[in-house]
Amino acid sequence: MNIIKFLFVLFSSVCLNVAFGQQINFKVIRQWKYINYSWPTSESYQTAITTSSYIPENIVIAGVTIFDNWFYLTMPRMKPGVPATLGRIPVNDVNDTAPLVSPFPTWEFNKLNDCGVLQNVQNTEIDPKGEIWIIDGGHSNSLTPTPIKNCPAKLVIFDIKSNRVVATHIFPEEVASRSANFLYDLVVDSEREFAYITDNSRDDPGIIVFSRTENQSWKIRHSRTMKADSSAQKFEVNDVPISSPINVAGIALSPKSNNNDREVFYCPLSSLHLYSISASVLRNRSNSNKDYSGIVKDIGVKASQSDGMIMSNQGVLYYGLLSDNSIARWDSHTSFSTNQTILSRDFEYIQWTNSFTIDLEGNLIVLTNTLQKFVHQQLHVNLTNFWLISAYIGEKSYLYDNATQINTSVNQSDLIVHENDIDSSKINQNVSNRIDSNVIVNNNTISVNDTNTSGTNYKIYNVFVVILLTVLCFSI
Repeated sequence: MNIIKFLFVLFSSVCLNVAFGQQINFKVIRQWKYINYSWPTSESYQTAITTSSYIPENIVIAGVTIFDNWFYLTMPRMKPGVPATLGRIPVNDVNDTAPLVSPFPTWEFNKLNDCGVLQNVQNTEIDPKGEIWIIDGGHSNSLTPTPIKNCPAKLVIFDIKSNRVVATHIFPEEVASRSANFLYDLVVDSEREFAYITDNSRDDPGIIVFSRTENQSWKIRHSRTMKADSSAQKFEVNDVPISSPINVAGIALSPKSNNNDREVFYCPLSSLHLYSISASVLRNRSNSNKDYSGIVKDIGVKASQSDGMIMSNQGVLYYGLLSDNSIARWDSHTSFSTNQTILSRDFEYIQWTNSFTIDLEGNLIVLTNTLQKFVHQQLHVNLTNFWLISAYIGEKSYLYDNATQINTSVNQSDLIVHENDIDSSKINQNVSNRIDSNVIVNNNTISVNDTNTSGTNYKIYNVFVVILLTVLCFSI
């Protein structure tokens, strides 16, 4: 009988491991109620307030990238009162969890209504050489009844190390219309020197291709997969409804490969499907002459709509599930339908997963915000609206070779924010009030059991079987 019990305990442990998976810890590393800047003088700050060129409740953080101990943040000019659309904050200053944002590269380079500098930056990417690729839609006040569309859309490449612009490309009208473009997100193939950019335009969505070598750009359109799916345009985030049709938004690039072409993954925000297209198809300019009719892969269905996403150098896709308040992963070497995994779910800290980046130490950094509130009204500056959360994944960005080793000098125990950085008593209180959340915050760390999105019922069944057999076994 003891042998039977021993074998059963062994079987139970295996079943419980299948049912609950491993744990991953996210930490809150920055959080803001509103964004303020490092102003040149107190007088310039007061003038900005008086003239309404700075309106804190009209500023949202939309993108994050990391390079050389700096986080680079984008603040698109969707509403008036955004004095700088691109800025940065130091990575290592953990004593300030709501730091002032320094306009990047300068205040002057963020001057409104100057088409030669940055007007409306939604996202950026930074290649391994330290060049930041900046997409600038050119317009401002895009969420108001009277948007300003004085400037053409452009891509600016700025060398962070030498502190200078190294390339500027003005998109032709037929590629990114001045009146209707919405340059949303981008990925960079730094070896071939191509960028792939999602144009979220309501009238002409598609993926814009930029060749740095040729200084040319074109757009690939595929209506069936790049336009909003009307059946998926209505959803809620924390009881706030979203109902507008939103076209192609999130984009990711597969890792470097010696043998195969790279894949570009994308999805409309108003869709549950993930799609991919060969990068060679995008680089073939002849495919831009009309709606592309060749091969596009329907990877499968997600549990919810997604915005930001990123792929690691190991071919693992990380993405948000907006209506589920969660962050998910999928190893692209496996089946999408059976191997999507929830890494974390939280109804406060993961309200809208807008952007992802991966540092050289193997940490995934996720920007979450309250965009669902921002699009409907002004933000409440007495509430926390933006978070940077981080978790150790042991991988690098798709920008790096898949054989590249992470910097192991960082100990995983160092990935916990100091207790005095964030009011952990308030965090614990908030979590205890969310009885339906499976996230536990402990000393500023968010931890959650892995959950397979397609196998939840199977896992619950496993647990039930284990409990039932335990009772039966020990009653013998």
